[in-house]
Amino acid sequence: MKKLESNRLNMAVVLTAIAVAAAGLLGWVNGFTQEPIAQKSAQTVSDGIKSVIIGDRDIEFNVAPAQERNGFVFHKVTDAAGRTLGTAVESTDPNGFGGNLKIMVGFDTEGEILGYKVLEHNETPGLGAQADEWFRQSGKTGRASGSKLSDLIFGVPVSTGNHNIIGMNPAEDVMSVSGDGGQIDAITASTITSRAFLRAVNAAFKELFGYTAADAVSGASY
Repeated sequence: MKKLESNRLNMAVVLTAIAVAAAGLLGWVNGFTQEPIAQKSAQTVSDGIKSVIIGDRDIEFNVAPAQERNGFVFHKVTDAAGRTLGTAVESTDPNGFGGNLKIMVGFDTEGEILGYKVLEHNETPGLGAQADEWFRQSGKTGRASGSKLSDLIFGVPVSTGNHNIIGMNPAEDVMSVSGDGGQIDAITASTITSRAFLRAVNAAFKELFGYTAADAVSGASY
């Protein structure tokens, strides 16, 4: 068999053949993995909706087809009788410490937060990544009030910290970190992540109800 001459034409043919083969292989791998990835993503959203609206309650519920608006995704949840239990909102803030921070937060019909779930993040493990649990737990950063004598000796106790947003309402509560004048303690050493998380919550509320934090809430609308 005659050996191909080493010239530019032969090199171009070989490189083109390699590129075509690589593209074909990449397309096959992408097609093979695309469905499992989509299924996993759909399951994550489904589990999130149940988590942020239903929680541990053992009740039948239905989820309306998702609606998208201005970058937000809404999942309205009703009980077996058709009564609205709440709406789960997917919200993303692009300015987390590691980039996009995507959450799902559940609101009842009056705007009270029922639950939340972090769907995607690129935060630092052990620090910003704590957002998945931090904002559902009450902190214990202050000394409990004692007798008048102990208060005289040790000083008047400061209020215990709080980083639990469950049960709060952005229309009534100041949903920002305490360092910015808000009511929520930031994740230790992760103020940037905390701010991004709370911005995502506030943005979800505003987009769902169409109100600013200073306005009263009278019910959800799409």
